[in-house]
Amino acid sequence: MKPHGVFGRSGENLTVTVPVTITELALGAEIKVPTHRGAAVTVRIPPGTPNGQVFRVPGRGVRRKDGTLGALLATVEVTVPQELNSKARSALEDLRIATSGTDPREELLRRAKAEP
Repeated sequence: MKPHGVFGRSGENLTVTVPVTITELALGAEIKVPTHRGAAVTVRIPPGTPNGQVFRVPGRGVRRKDGTLGALLATVEVTVPQELNSKARSALEDLRIATSGTDPREELLRRAKAEP
């Protein structure tokens, strides 16, 4: 079977990586996810969803020998804009300032020092 340009396969499940924005993950969103055959499905992204989260859409995968369908496994992946207009840049600078008190690497650095 030759590889598909959008979908992968894991057993009876199909896989797809879906680009999302940081705001969609942080604030929550409803996004359209393509399916292999048929219309796109809507997946609800809860606020605070981490990058790389996998959402399972039952019945949109490969047909099993018993006739049932596997799932579509949609992995969300943040896309970083290559260019920003002045309004977007300003909004991101405001976000940086608003979240400057938290270091996402603090726990990692602490644990690394504690390991022998």
